[in-house]
Amino acid sequence: MRRHWGFLSQHSGSRWWILWGPVAAVALLIRIVGLRYGLPAVYNPDEVAIMSRALAFAKGDLNPHNFLYPSFYFYVLFAWEGLTAVFAVATRTVSSFGEFQREFFLDPTRVFVAGRLLTAFLGTATVIATGILGARIAGRFAGIAAATLLALSPLHVLNSHYVKHDVPVTLVIVLAYLAFERLWSRRTASVVAAAVSTGVAFSTHYYTIFLAVPLAWSVARSARNPREAARKLFTAAAIAGAVFLLLSPFLIVELQTALRDIRANRQIVVDRAAVDLGYAASAARYMKLLLVDAVGLPTALLAVAGIGIGLKRRPQDTLWLGAFATPFLLFIFSTIPASRYLVPVTPFVAILAATAIDSLRTARVPSVTALMVLAIAAVTAAAESIRTDRFIRQTDTRTLARGYIESRVPNGVTVLTQPYSVPLEPTVEVLKEAVSRSGREMPTKTRLQIERQPYPRPAYRLIYLGRGLDADKLYIPYSDLSGGEPLRLVRAEKVAFVIFKRYNDTDPAAEPFLTALAREGRRIAVISPYRDASSGARPEPFLHNTDARIDASLERPGPVVEIWQLDGPRS
Repeated sequence: MRRHWGFLSQHSGSRWWILWGPVAAVALLIRIVGLRYGLPAVYNPDEVAIMSRALAFAKGDLNPHNFLYPSFYFYVLFAWEGLTAVFAVATRTVSSFGEFQREFFLDPTRVFVAGRLLTAFLGTATVIATGILGARIAGRFAGIAAATLLALSPLHVLNSHYVKHDVPVTLVIVLAYLAFERLWSRRTASVVAAAVSTGVAFSTHYYTIFLAVPLAWSVARSARNPREAARKLFTAAAIAGAVFLLLSPFLIVELQTALRDIRANRQIVVDRAAVDLGYAASAARYMKLLLVDAVGLPTALLAVAGIGIGLKRRPQDTLWLGAFATPFLLFIFSTIPASRYLVPVTPFVAILAATAIDSLRTARVPSVTALMVLAIAAVTAAAESIRTDRFIRQTDTRTLARGYIESRVPNGVTVLTQPYSVPLEPTVEVLKEAVSRSGREMPTKTRLQIERQPYPRPAYRLIYLGRGLDADKLYIPYSDLSGGEPLRLVRAEKVAFVIFKRYNDTDPAAEPFLTALAREGRRIAVISPYRDASSGARPEPFLHNTDARIDASLERPGPVVEIWQLDGPRS
């Protein structure tokens, strides 16, 4: 396949392979720096949900009973955390497996560092796999260049710090393409390997369904006649489907639940985007993220050039390389923008950019030009990735707010807050009160919290704004904070302090409450993520599960946190 792209052939030799070690080392280092950010608080709700679902298998039931995602990654994460527990017990870091479980509920630092480390390893493996794919397509230099560019990709580096699906599934996508490439190049290869890798991808994330396009194209190309192509396509589809069901077996057992969860996810991600943004606005936001933030501007521009060069020199091969990314992008343009959705396309962007750089080696320019262009792209991406690593390690605004409250607010008072806000300690009494009001069994986590001796201080009677399903939390829905006296229920609960997270846009449901709070309360502190607290147009605060950028005006992660005091009953 390399010769078809028209690039200069590469002479064999070990000098190219010597470079893989440093590239892998840099990739791993830049992904493990700062893995403890935020802990023991976990401010990314996606991480909490994913980890909780994976560790729930420890109860002995391998049915996740939830199918917002397929099951394979949850099983892998559970096995990885199991190995972490075995290692911790074997090295006497914890005294027993029961102590490991207790530690997760009371201080999840070890568990989340282990989960994030797994993602960092898988992200590094993706760098190597991308380099191998690039080398197969355009030669050794392009392979090293692609690996280097992905190793330093700001978006891939950032998401390699999360316990989430996007980096693991990107590895599986690239591995699938490596299997496809052998079919595409008509080298000795088995349809089975390509189909199995596709099935693994399907069982890691639903959006990998678009791998069916390059799989089918590769299989058809490898056949000698239409009849053989039909037979191979049927075999590939059957194997991929079987592997998917093997790795997510309970999806069929609970098909109605799976369909319900998939519909619910579509309503949240796709239907809401259609109402709030529209396809064109969402697509524009994604393209801006992809061009400016994902891989660094020079790499993105080089990738555009790589598309043009490829379409001119070998259009069929270029279209095949984009056979997954193109329909995938057209699909995610219909979703609520989240930068993590772009992670699976970063390897392909890196390869396209690398082929553009490699093309300079065939032009009538000095060979050093290609190295200089690669260096410019790599240094730009590296600077952004290092800035990203440093930024997420800054103390979150919610952690700063916790320090402020614990130093000034008396133990035991009632505080009204929000989910994933300031991580305050609840009192024993409020935990028991919440479980009693819920009418449900006391969760294991809550029981272990209550049994702590000595019990941590200060602790507060916490009440949460909104609706929630947690049995150990008290909630006040926003709908109960409207009407003529929005704070009536708040005062009835003897709330003395209110903690409220601010973003650029305020939820209309919260407006009556905030208006009453401004009228009847005193704002005693504001913890801001911005370098300059002055008013004016400002970017969105950076959160770990949105499309918000790490803007230069931001000093740290987290929302604006306001702390209000209510001074007794209204006169």
